[in-house]
Amino acid sequence: MTSTTTERITITNSTIEQAKATPVEHGASLMLRLPDGRQIDLPTPVETALLQALTAIATTGSVTIGQVPDELTSTVAAEMLGVTRPTLIKWAREGVIDSFQVGTHTRFHRDEVLRLKQERAAARRAAFEELRALDMEHDEFLDD
Repeated sequence: MTSTTTERITITNSTIEQAKATPVEHGASLMLRLPDGRQIDLPTPVETALLQALTAIATTGSVTIGQVPDELTSTVAAEMLGVTRPTLIKWAREGVIDSFQVGTHTRFHRDEVLRLKQERAAARRAAFEELRALDMEHDEFLDD
């Protein structure tokens, strides 16, 4: 049996300012230092969650962390992906994302939604880097 506790963590203005001053670049990593000085690498999912929390604190001054259920409705999955529900259903029909039926309702596995979310983020980063490279290549044609 799993037990869950809700703990509220207060984020002060000082914490927000320190988070803003902490550079979190793509590919950054966290390490846990034990009292005896040993360092332990954090598991990737834990590290990712903590880095995202730090980024959220720095940008919005707050963060909410919760567990996402294994099965998601199309509305929740679409919100997580930042797309409309019709777009998500279209992607499911096209095989972009796996889905399954519960009665007449389309459902999505959390891990599948998170996979697609990461793929889309990576594609956006790659497109941005490509645009930056193109911009630098043709810098002489751009007005300031």
